[in-house]
Amino acid sequence: MRSTGKHQRRFTVFLLVIVVFLTGCGQLEIEDRAFPLALAITPTDQEGAYDFSFFFEEMDTEGSSLYHKEDASVTAAGYPQAFTLFGRTQPAGLDDSHMQVILLSEKLLNDDEFLESFYPYFMKEHHFSWNTMVYLLDDHSIAPEDLKESTGGRTGTYLRAMAESDEQEKTASVPTLGDLYKERNNHEKILLLPVLADDAPPSVDHYRMLVRGTPGETLTVDDARLLQFLRGDLKKMQMGLSDGTIVSLEDIRVRRTYVKEYEIWQVTLDMECEIENRVNIPATERDRIMRESERVLREQIKRVELWAPDINPDGQTVAPEYQINLTWME
Repeated sequence: MRSTGKHQRRFTVFLLVIVVFLTGCGQLEIEDRAFPLALAITPTDQEGAYDFSFFFEEMDTEGSSLYHKEDASVTAAGYPQAFTLFGRTQPAGLDDSHMQVILLSEKLLNDDEFLESFYPYFMKEHHFSWNTMVYLLDDHSIAPEDLKESTGGRTGTYLRAMAESDEQEKTASVPTLGDLYKERNNHEKILLLPVLADDAPPSVDHYRMLVRGTPGETLTVDDARLLQFLRGDLKKMQMGLSDGTIVSLEDIRVRRTYVKEYEIWQVTLDMECEIENRVNIPATERDRIMRESERVLREQIKRVELWAPDINPDGQTVAPEYQINLTWME
């Protein structure tokens, strides 16, 4: 009898363990979860404390309308604590797996203590997505509390659509959370982080460079666009000539080859050129426009290339040599 009772207790414990593993600790039904699509993180006046502002949108699935819909703000020592506090103070548990955009205070790029806490948490299963876009906020950016009204209550989808609607870009130019995480560990690339202006609705005011994981220069939108051009991130780009002519550079293709013998990067830029009302333009005028376009383009490249130096396989800075091939768009 004693042996039978002992086996029954063991079997009961075994069943409980299975239930925990199958259901998960603290597992919530979908209607009890809050799905923010955007998050703003800004430091407070108190050292080591941050404001986490969560932005929600109307989201219904199969008739369910029980998603958390009111924006909420939590002050915490880090994101793991904010995640826990949200569940204690709000009527729904936080689920950040659908996050589309993070608005990060520019000051936090230099806050190693915050980043060392935030990035490992992001890497955990079900927290955020690698393709969550990252915008920056500086002292002149729109305040987080004003974002909901300025975006019509759709902060996350508005900012993501703003990035993806640019026809000039081959891909969305806004770096992702995955990009930032990889650069903090690998130190291989240069990222251009867009900084929001104090506009309604929001727009990009300038860019901040992240050079192999380290905060770098602040660039104007035009200069950032040129760096994107040199990296091959643009499908097309417009620029102005000295006489006021606006030239459109189309079908941009960038090829980079390292020539070890001469220790240079051979950068070949192929593109087509056109202007508005280009019908019946004489051949001589076409040639003049293309020559002037190449001259202006080389001047602009010279202005920005120092901000993104070319590195050889040994990690040394080497001089690039540019070959620009312009043809007239037929």
